[in-house]
Amino acid sequence: MKHAARVIIQTVTYNNAHTIKACISSVLKQRHQDILFVVIDNASTDNTRAIVKHLGVRLVSLPENIGYAAAHNIGIRRFKSDYVLTLNPDITLDRDFVGNLVEAMDRGPRDVGSAQGLLYRVEYLGEKSNTVDSMGVYMNAARRQNLRNAGKQMRNNTMVSEYIFGPDGAAAFYRRAMFEDVASENGVFDEDFFMHKEDVDVCWRAQLRGWKSVFVPSAVGYHIRTFRPGQRTIIASGLRIAALRNRYYLIIKNDTFFLWVRDLPWIIFYDLGIFFYVLLRERESLSSYRQVMENFQRLRVKRAAIQRSRKVNSVYMAQWFPWRRI
Repeated sequence: MKHAARVIIQTVTYNNAHTIKACISSVLKQRHQDILFVVIDNASTDNTRAIVKHLGVRLVSLPENIGYAAAHNIGIRRFKSDYVLTLNPDITLDRDFVGNLVEAMDRGPRDVGSAQGLLYRVEYLGEKSNTVDSMGVYMNAARRQNLRNAGKQMRNNTMVSEYIFGPDGAAAFYRRAMFEDVASENGVFDEDFFMHKEDVDVCWRAQLRGWKSVFVPSAVGYHIRTFRPGQRTIIASGLRIAALRNRYYLIIKNDTFFLWVRDLPWIIFYDLGIFFYVLLRERESLSSYRQVMENFQRLRVKRAAIQRSRKVNSVYMAQWFPWRRI
């Protein structure tokens, strides 16, 4: 493991030439300077790598697209730090973003393993907005993950810091000690997910291990949200398939039995809706169910390890699966 900095910022890219320059520029302007910024490129075919090299940022060039989860695991293993920020390449950060998160984590309880800043939603980088993109991840009783207050008009000076289920992987700030605690043989991020919901998986596993997560509204960024409600039909088929498949990976691995039984009517109702939608309008995503069955035994082994090591019970976890919208 190479010596690096207090904070490693990791950005995984794949053909992101149109946004990566603005993202890098905002990181290089951060008030907090004890940072190593690493771009891990998943075999881009555009000029993403050339832009990164020109700006003098450390680049890890991968020979093939191994997915979001595996690419981040490479950076986590290779570089040493107290904190890790996973940052999507379509985000820009206010100059105090990293500093405010470091200060919040440094002065907070040691069982706070992650933090979430305030992301506003924009259509292009450089735009300003008061439309919330994400204030962290939350779950509901149907086991659907959502982004807190997404789409609402809000200002950061009206918000307060509070505990949340976990950070949105688009700009998630993690304590290295938490990563080491929840990591499996497969790494911190489950590489079977390939892309999508691997951040939710880490949130869920961290909660089961007793780690807390906090929302820090003074850390502000701006994000182009590609995968958003109402726009599923314009998303690439592979991502839609992964999103559905990974829903079941999450549940099989992490759900506690008694809480799952409590919420079974909501889960069944939601899953029936998904199934009929896929059957009638998105038949290529039927392969998600086949992939879940093919990997079911692997998921059972992972589940056994997670459930053996959890430190909290279903009563504690129930607070993170409410029957209401947040």
